[in-house]
Amino acid sequence: MAESPLGPDEARAELYEIMNDECSFETKADRALELGRRYLGVDNGHVTKIDEQSDYWKSIASTDPVSGRFPPGLALDLQTTYCRRTIRADEPIALNNVPEQGWADDPAYEAHGLKCYHGTTITLDDGVYGTVCFVSTDARSEPFSSDETMFAELIARLLEHELERKRTEIRLEHLDTFASVVSHDLRSPLTVIQGWTEMAEESGDVELLAHVHPAVDRMQHLLEDVLQAARNGQIVQEVRPMPLSGLAWAAWDTIETGPHDLVVETDAVVRAGPERLQALLENLFRNAVEHGAPDTQSELPAPADQQSLTISVTDLEDEYGRPDGFAVADTGVGIPADRRDSIFDYGYTTSSEGTGFGLAIVEAIVDAHEWSIALAEHEGESVRDVDGDADSAGDESGARFEIRGVDFQPSDLS
Repeated sequence: MAESPLGPDEARAELYEIMNDECSFETKADRALELGRRYLGVDNGHVTKIDEQSDYWKSIASTDPVSGRFPPGLALDLQTTYCRRTIRADEPIALNNVPEQGWADDPAYEAHGLKCYHGTTITLDDGVYGTVCFVSTDARSEPFSSDETMFAELIARLLEHELERKRTEIRLEHLDTFASVVSHDLRSPLTVIQGWTEMAEESGDVELLAHVHPAVDRMQHLLEDVLQAARNGQIVQEVRPMPLSGLAWAAWDTIETGPHDLVVETDAVVRAGPERLQALLENLFRNAVEHGAPDTQSELPAPADQQSLTISVTDLEDEYGRPDGFAVADTGVGIPADRRDSIFDYGYTTSSEGTGFGLAIVEAIVDAHEWSIALAEHEGESVRDVDGDADSAGDESGARFEIRGVDFQPSDLS
């Protein structure tokens, strides 16, 4: 049964309704693309993420099914796509019949054989993000009308707004948390400093000021961690393809590892800010080393053969078997159920020496890359996620942090 044609006014009304709904960016993008596909009368629509410097193109939303040619998550060489021209053009590119319009020798047509393409650039505050594009294998009998081009561009502009709003919400959330934590956590050492200073002034005993030094040191460490978290929480503007294994070993070399071992089982090339990704790994490794060993959680020493941990870095796949991220796991005591909801909170720590910023910094780095992170717990024959649902097979105890939504460099571009 053929789809009913949409008029311009009807299409715009439906698009505004989609964008006003209280739902995620991903849901809005999927619904907007489906609407655009119907209105333009094409096979599929895509939202893409592009890095021109490294010729990277990725479909982050798509009406194409997982079994289709251009499903969500697909990464391609930018030079084999029409989008490479779109991001350099001053206006949308509309091709209703590629061969007849003189593009038959274009690398994109030679690679994919798409005879119909309409592309509009998505531009955010930090530059080109990607495109909204609509494609068909077969040519259209008529050129795209001005109404159709305006509608495709409207989708791009509204999705731009949603992306910027999503980033702004994350920034404001971090800023509010920083302000709250700093005002709360600085109060205690300041009280200590004030108390000992007053006592020294009243008594004339300057040796009492020695008690001030630990409080000053704690304030310094706290402020250093706040600044690190603030910097790491800013959206990453420049990413590079980096071997995950190399960054993992570099991070391992920066911490005191004691008797513990690192196992790296990945050949993935991750697109990330190298310094921040290494900082993420350092903080996860340090968290495992400092809190995962049995003797750090109890007054009774653990047997010698249980005091060393194995920390691993492994690949993650999505439900369709496609690369999706990586996991950092350890064979330690794990994280108690009553603490799992708080581990990423700023200032949360089980140590009197810590500032509680380690895992908060990890989450800030994840947010800055627009990834996601979740805690999973090894429990006997299964791994349980933070909601307690059985996930996948495993036979060791310990904590497991899963970072998903990661961009990988295609092997032919590495």
